[in-house]
Amino acid sequence: MPLLFLGQTGRSQGCIAIRNLAGFGQFAQLGYAQTKDKWMMDVDNRYFAAHTVLFGRTNETPADLSSGVSLHEWTTNFEITRLLPNDWSITLDVPVSSNETLGKLEHAQLYYHVTHAFGLGDIRFSVNKWLLTKVSNRGNIQVGLGIKFPTGNYHSEDYFYEDPNNPAAATLAPVNVAVQLGDGGTGFTTQINGFYILSSAVNLFGNFFYLISPRDQNGVQAWVPGSIPPSFFALQQQTTADVNSVPDNYTMRGGANFTFDKLVATTALRYEGVPAHDLFGQNDGERKAGHIFSAEPGLQYKFKKSLLYAFVTIPVDRETIQTVPDQRATKITGTYMITGGHFANTLFFVGYSFTF
Repeated sequence: MPLLFLGQTGRSQGCIAIRNLAGFGQFAQLGYAQTKDKWMMDVDNRYFAAHTVLFGRTNETPADLSSGVSLHEWTTNFEITRLLPNDWSITLDVPVSSNETLGKLEHAQLYYHVTHAFGLGDIRFSVNKWLLTKVSNRGNIQVGLGIKFPTGNYHSEDYFYEDPNNPAAATLAPVNVAVQLGDGGTGFTTQINGFYILSSAVNLFGNFFYLISPRDQNGVQAWVPGSIPPSFFALQQQTTADVNSVPDNYTMRGGANFTFDKLVATTALRYEGVPAHDLFGQNDGERKAGHIFSAEPGLQYKFKKSLLYAFVTIPVDRETIQTVPDQRATKITGTYMITGGHFANTLFFVGYSFTF
């Protein structure tokens, strides 16, 4: 008889993590029990909005937000899991996103405009296994390996207004890398999830997720023509920052659940980001490298065979870090260079999980 583990799906925080990653299990343990059901479905909705811009730890958010760039992303992820004998399972994650940037900064015309990207994201398939069947009534560890397919459009385009003398003149170009639907690379995922039940009212959980992206660059231009000075664009070409990178991503999470009959209060800490150096492959291209440390409270309501949940993230510490192109630019110019990144001002998850 398969063993059931109810959890939710989480995603990384926007620009620094480049985009949402389908299928990171936000496993807030509610119980580990025998079940005759063979399928689990999770429908998770994530909303992300960001206007805060950091260079390292320095906040350079413009006082007039319309003069900069703001990000808005809404993703619905459909995750279906087949429970198999001997504590094995397979999972398919299919995200659909509606993303946009707003502001004047991306348009040399310096009028306020909106650019959009909508569609299917990068689909992920994984195989998972619970390891400790002999102690499954108190705690267990699950490991998973998967593959992320480049199904999301990583060269989504919209119109940019770059002629200050002709307000109607528009250039069709790739949207900001932070709101692209995919990264253009086949990736490999590793994850570890665990829980330990202290009592009927309290249990602990932890998660680790890492996306390995061997591809170096995806060939999509990182800068809209005319949006930056020619001298700076020439420097970007010298340092390979003129084309988007395909970076690794990671997330670590740990916390506790407090059960009050059908209502569960969750408290967790989350650490996630994008490294400057990937585990495999080169590190060229424009990437928003950095990390975020956040608190993550949430509430869940249990039904007989389903779960309704909501989580918010509250940033505690965050910064961008030097990329390989930044290091090259620093060497060429003699001036310390670091790429900036947007960090979440609003981020929440709302979803529903059920078995059948």
